[in-house]
Amino acid sequence: MSASITLIGSFTSEYLDQFNAWLDKRHLSGVRRLLTNKDEKVSVVRIELVDCALDAARLRTELLILSNHTEIDHIYQAASLDITTPGVAVFDMDSTLIKAEVMDELAVDAGIGEQIATVTASAMRGEIDFVESFVQRLALLKGLSSDVMDGVYHRIEHMEGIAPLMAVLHHYGWHTAILSGGFTYFADRVKDEYAMKEVHANVLEIENHQLTGKHLGEIVDGARKKQLLADIVSNQQVDWSQTLACGDGANDLLMLNKAALGVALHAKPLVREQAPCPMNNLGLEGILYLLGLSTNEIQAIVG
Repeated sequence: MSASITLIGSFTSEYLDQFNAWLDKRHLSGVRRLLTNKDEKVSVVRIELVDCALDAARLRTELLILSNHTEIDHIYQAASLDITTPGVAVFDMDSTLIKAEVMDELAVDAGIGEQIATVTASAMRGEIDFVESFVQRLALLKGLSSDVMDGVYHRIEHMEGIAPLMAVLHHYGWHTAILSGGFTYFADRVKDEYAMKEVHANVLEIENHQLTGKHLGEIVDGARKKQLLADIVSNQQVDWSQTLACGDGANDLLMLNKAALGVALHAKPLVREQAPCPMNNLGLEGILYLLGLSTNEIQAIVG
């Protein structure tokens, strides 16, 4: 399948002409297709590159600079996935499937929200080790009543686009999984709500209806997510060309770079720089455009 560049954002036809000129200077050309309808606030244009010799790493770097300068996503894909062929799609949960970091939300109920949120943000930016920060933050929650967890789940917003994305992936027989550095209590509920297939997350230790400040089993960090992705691909007997991963934090980078399509959603600067496909201007539904679907094709499936 051919390489492509997808533009996502609020832009004019004049900007598209400018971008075509930008491509011409780099001896790149392609076939342009508008995937969204004219009345949508965010436009998506996909350019299928043809007969191009290119330096993919350099092109990604230059496109990221353009993205940061224009606030329009310029997303390069070396190859297109076939949405109609079943594949494997794995997702981080916190700040990816849901619009919160669960550890931070539990800390709010424990009265130490700001203290833990600062450490969480640092870990997601890749400034400190995820496992070390996870153990330290969790220890601070010792004694918190487990009764608060239901309320925490119900106040968390889910990421825009999660429902249509899952509906379309499942329509085409994709195997969807959550690989989360958060907790099974929350991940299992997200899985069930959107009929996803499996969850791998951290297990909170609870005694006498209180968090002990400890976890059970192996911590799901970046290396573990990468291994879990490989295990799922093997179990499902899917070709790696039909794999998708989506996350936002530094602990997602290994799986994002392993999958055929690695989408960094509303990601931290370090992750935007190192992930294959950084996307800021849409929610999870943006992945469907990266898979080549148009708004009309999506709506025909979702209803």
